[in-house]
Amino acid sequence: MLVFSNFSIANSTHNIYMMTLSILSYVKWNNPPATLCVLENNYATQQFSSYLKSQNLAFTVKDINSNDVKSTNCDAIFFSNTTPAIEQKLINIALTQSILSFSTSNNECEIGSVFCLNNAKNGNTVFKVNLDSLARSKVHVDPRVLLLAKNSE
Repeated sequence: MLVFSNFSIANSTHNIYMMTLSILSYVKWNNPPATLCVLENNYATQQFSSYLKSQNLAFTVKDINSNDVKSTNCDAIFFSNTTPAIEQKLINIALTQSILSFSTSNNECEIGSVFCLNNAKNGNTVFKVNLDSLARSKVHVDPRVLLLAKNSE
């Protein structure tokens, strides 16, 4: 019997913030620099800003709340304190544009965000890719990221 899954898994020694930025660097953006919106997590916004500065990466980071999702121009959104159902609802609200989504609170990665990141027991960052969510996002991610996820499954 052949079983297909709608997500793939990968891992890395990068932390969650660097992994997110690494994935973002493999996206073809229509209007660079891309804006990463962090939903209601000032600490994560500060971490992203610090890594962007130290790595000299050309992204913009904004801290937003859930009421701002529709009115803020985000190319990607980072969830850390929401349920998968709330992620899906907010992504659907924001889908007036193409948007890539990341989550640290969506272990199953069956609905909601495209990339679901977690820290493994060995300290590595592990991520799953929800291929259904990726297709709906209308964002072009370099296939090498997806191959990486498939190869480490």
